Amino acid sequence: MFIKQIGQGPDLVMLHGWSMHSGVWHPLIELLADKFTLYLVDLPGHGQSEWQADALQIDKVLNQLAENVPQTAHWLGWSLGGQISLAFASRYPQRVTKLVLMAANPKFVTADDWSEAMDAAVFAVFAGQLNHDQRETLKRFVMLQARGAEGSRETIKLLAEQTADNVAHPEALQAGLDLLQTLDLRTELSQLPIPVKCILADRDQLVPIALAESLAELNKAISIDRIAGAGHAPFISRPQLCANSIQEFLND
Repeated sequence: MFIKQIGQGPDLVMLHGWSMHSGVWHPLIELLADKFTLYLVDLPGHGQSEWQADALQIDKVLNQLAENVPQTAHWLGWSLGGQISLAFASRYPQRVTKLVLMAANPKFVTADDWSEAMDAAVFAVFAGQLNHDQRETLKRFVMLQARGAEGSRETIKLLAEQTADNVAHPEALQAGLDLLQTLDLRTELSQLPIPVKCILADRDQLVPIALAESLAELNKAISIDRIAGAGHAPFISRPQLCANSIQEFLND
């Protein structure tokens, strides 16, 4: 597992979202590196991390992370990276000082008892398209992340560059979609004994802003910040606002 270390200060582990790699954090790195020691993780099969069969099976990826990150640290996870960070914090609460979930949903797709998520039927169609045309599916996903947001052109440009720069392994992409479809971490979030902040964007097409109410019901201690005008990647279109939210929470 490739992990780049940069910066100075308290340790902060950062996990990217589906199909991306740690380079996507560039807008935040510039704002956080002089205040925290950043551990920029490339998930298996993404970026500079090699792929091995089943490496993104949740138990295996948590074990890999446990072996390669600091014994105690703050954690920041975006989207799929948020789910994995939440799973890690649930398994190793003594190792996660504080947890920041960026545009992340404990259950990414809808269910009869969970409506504030991506429609399960739409997700199934999207996942099915990956096997037929990976390039077009990744392009569509980039567009979805920026749709409706202010500064969408700049967000699309950066996400497209990161995707094209180092395309994830096809099996890793499928395994990531499997995690998004199957992980249900609502109970884990409700029982988490550490401080949690959720950063949501009011124009996110994948993790709806209405999720805030459901999160508050799951865990009354959760701190929730809303980023106006942003889509699924608020740290790209609103990096300073996101950095301020993260620093305020971690330094409190």
